[in-house]
Amino acid sequence: MRTVTYAVLVAGLTLGSLGAAPLVQAAQPQAPAVQDACYDYRASGTKAQAANAAPVPCEGKHTAQTFYVGSLPDGFGVPDKANAKARLRATRACTTEAMNSYLGLTNTAIPSSFQIVTVFPTAPQWNAGERWVRCDVVLRGGRNYTSFSGTAQQLVASTPREQFNFCTPSVPGSRTKSAFPCTKPKKNWIMVAERDLGKVGSNFPGTRSVERKAKRICQKVGNTYTVRKSFYPWWAIWPTRVGWQDGDRTAQCFVPYEEYVKTTTPSA
Repeated sequence: MRTVTYAVLVAGLTLGSLGAAPLVQAAQPQAPAVQDACYDYRASGTKAQAANAAPVPCEGKHTAQTFYVGSLPDGFGVPDKANAKARLRATRACTTEAMNSYLGLTNTAIPSSFQIVTVFPTAPQWNAGERWVRCDVVLRGGRNYTSFSGTAQQLVASTPREQFNFCTPSVPGSRTKSAFPCTKPKKNWIMVAERDLGKVGSNFPGTRSVERKAKRICQKVGNTYTVRKSFYPWWAIWPTRVGWQDGDRTAQCFVPYEEYVKTTTPSA
């Protein structure tokens, strides 16, 4: 799981002797990672918690479901020591489009509160011969992952699409990764776009370049969901150099929820 580091701007406003070596018991391999497996782990905790989590029945409460499983070559080495580019290449198939297709979230105009968590074997698991890599889908709820019963596809099929919209409690913060319900039009801000700013393996183009690109995207998208003319009521969030190197390369665009409702609700 990644630690997200972002910059933020609201338009219009200006992280001696030899002895016998002790015997070390090798870790025992777990069952291979498989697509559709469900897990119950938290949004906070150690990086290894998702990798060490045992599959649980999808019929019961859980927080994550695997939608992609890949294999790592022996030359990859211990995943914790691999650089960001190698880890990103190994999870190239874990795109938002692939996640949405798996969930049945088709024809989505705006981002949802579902999130991708990439999971690699821990060092003991790797040394025990495990070579899997998997991508799980979780549902963000506040600062935690939301627990649900049944498969993620069943949840999507039985829930109105708007309940998966991604809102912030008030004006977005510089590390907005927490999704809240869109229930307070006068306070909530809703994410209306999340666009890639660079390809996997690309070098950080510089803070000013990333900022300008993110602002152009968010101004264009934001203006389609707003009616105010006194100022640009949109908010842009873009990655810093550290975030970019960690694989966070998207611009996130928000508008006031009240404005979004006005521009998307059909007239009577």
